[in-house]
Amino acid sequence: MTLLDQTPRGTDRFVYVSADDPVAQPLLRELEQEYDARYGEFFGEKASAEIRRYPASAFSTEEGGAFVLLLRDGVAIAGGAYKRFDEHTAELKRIWTSSTHRRQGLARRVVKELEDEAVRRGYTRAYLTTGPRQPEAKHLYFQTGYTPLFDTALDPEEVVVHGFAKSLDDAPLDVAGITTAHDASLGLRRSSSGREERAPRIETTSDGLDTAAGGLLDQRSSVKVVPTRHWWRWVLSALVAFVVLQFAWSLVTNKQYEWNVFAEYFFSQSVLNSLGVTLGLTVVSVIGGFVLGAVLANFRLSKSPLLSGAAYVYIWFFRSVPLLVQILVWYNLGYLYPTLGLGTPFTTDFWLVEFSTTTLITAFAAATIGLTLHQAAYFAEIIRGGILSVDQGQLEASAALGLPRRVRFFRIILPQAARAILPNFFNEVIGLVKGTSVVFVVALPELFYTVQVIYNRNQRVIPMLLVAVVWYAIITTVLSIIQFYVERHYARGAHRELPPTPVQRATAWVKQQWARLGDETGDDPLAAEKNRRHDTVLGSGS
Repeated sequence: MTLLDQTPRGTDRFVYVSADDPVAQPLLRELEQEYDARYGEFFGEKASAEIRRYPASAFSTEEGGAFVLLLRDGVAIAGGAYKRFDEHTAELKRIWTSSTHRRQGLARRVVKELEDEAVRRGYTRAYLTTGPRQPEAKHLYFQTGYTPLFDTALDPEEVVVHGFAKSLDDAPLDVAGITTAHDASLGLRRSSSGREERAPRIETTSDGLDTAAGGLLDQRSSVKVVPTRHWWRWVLSALVAFVVLQFAWSLVTNKQYEWNVFAEYFFSQSVLNSLGVTLGLTVVSVIGGFVLGAVLANFRLSKSPLLSGAAYVYIWFFRSVPLLVQILVWYNLGYLYPTLGLGTPFTTDFWLVEFSTTTLITAFAAATIGLTLHQAAYFAEIIRGGILSVDQGQLEASAALGLPRRVRFFRIILPQAARAILPNFFNEVIGLVKGTSVVFVVALPELFYTVQVIYNRNQRVIPMLLVAVVWYAIITTVLSIIQFYVERHYARGAHRELPPTPVQRATAWVKQQWARLGDETGDDPLAAEKNRRHDTVLGSGS
């Protein structure tokens, strides 16, 4: 009977095996692939070489180690190991959760089981290392009470190897419902409820801000961690700072900018009215262009040669003709077609309804039509690219489930395609905001045209251009902020951790600088408390 056959169905069970047991190999192969995908040759060799650095015997009972698997229905879904570091310390390795079973707290359970096993073997400390590209691992170790042996304020790529340690003297032992292959040899005493008894734990954890906790291990007490010096980064940063300061100084001291004129016209009624025209053109063109672009994208992906060909020709034509020419053609459409209407096909007998073209196609209408049709061609390719980025297996699986085509598109394909569509979509929208300035050729009073009229009258060219530039910059900034939060929303499920918001980044940076300043000067009001907690965690092993 195999190990899998011995595992009850529908239960989770910790089982101690050899590191080269066939049951563990799929989990270890996935771990190697993940390491190589994240690090490549970051360490000077393939990252998976570290997995094979230690022989299986290093994790055997005879060598003072252990290798544990968490089985569910006979399948290894998580695992980990430790080996002897010294007579008091167990070094945790190979902690891994199958990619199909994450976000269930399995890694935390594996770490606890390894700590409990190490306590049973007489170890009083746990030590482990991880790399700079495993933020979820560092988060786990912080949450489970490990103290970092590196400066957390530094760039993770500078630290390279991130060491953690933890005292196990008072760690609890809760293995109810878990049977190991060698419980009998450990001399553990079970209570009447079947639980192994151990003294209660006094909870002591790191606050995540402790830095340079060197000296935990006797072997490492004399090692001084020196961060990598990036001299060229400092030189280039100083150069950029100098250029920025020089430009800012010229903005303040150069009277030719005429900031008084800028302030006079920035909120003038004519400028604000023209700003409304610009925003109106942008909104209408984006909505119309996106809807038409979505239709064209689906036509391009259609199996109908007529629909696919028509969409291809449309996209080719409107991307070939300059936007300025398109707007001028629409504005002068009355030259080609004096009247427009509905009536008998292939004739000019508009017996149902008839309009004068010059009355119907105003300057605003010509600009809107030109911008909408032009943008639709670009939106179509952006949407088509996003749809093609969705894995083919997603389409096949949803079709195999019998989902209606509309449900497949809006519930399966579109949410995943949005992650590829959004960056290019917002890029086009921001470009369109500034692209509306081309409608000045039809004398439509948008922002740039109005600024031109004013500086032609008062001869204050630079201040008036600055008015337009600042308003365009404000609109672009607002759109960029919206883009960030929309992309962050659709990033859920694609990343283990959502990208931090600007406020979160600023807060983290302030905390890092405060912690670094306090450690360097000794004036940190929390330093005494941090040292006390540090001694509590590490006192038994120092």
